Amino acid sequence: MSLTPAENKRLARRYFEQILNHGDFSVAETVLAPNCIFRNPPVVARGVTEFTTVIADVRAAFPDLHFTIHDEIAEGDKVVTRWTVTGTQRGDFLGHPASGKQIDVTGINIFRIDGGRVQEIWVNMDRLGEAVQLGWIESLTG
Repeated sequence: MSLTPAENKRLARRYFEQILNHGDFSVAETVLAPNCIFRNPPVVARGVTEFTTVIADVRAAFPDLHFTIHDEIAEGDKVVTRWTVTGTQRGDFLGHPASGKQIDVTGINIFRIDGGRVQEIWVNMDRLGEAVQLGWIESLTG
């Protein structure tokens, strides 16, 4: 079953709102295909179980994690979403201990949707800005 571009956008919004913002993993199997692939370098997760483990770890590190959607474009089986994520690092994240520092990072997701579920997710986010904001590296601007 193919969805319309508007339905695909609604599915992508459910991903952000229910799974990422609220940590409601009970909807993951209705939003994501069983063999979905999530690519957010350096992380690649295959399948719903690996994906939910990755997101649960991120939400544990940033319990106040919140994504705000700024733009959505849908065509055919793809949805592109431009977003900002905010949160405070309260737990270990990518090998770094809790810093108590806040992030405000921009990014773009590309979703491929087929059969009424997300098959693939590509994430391109400002990892450099994130690392600077968390104090892992110094700003390149001095």
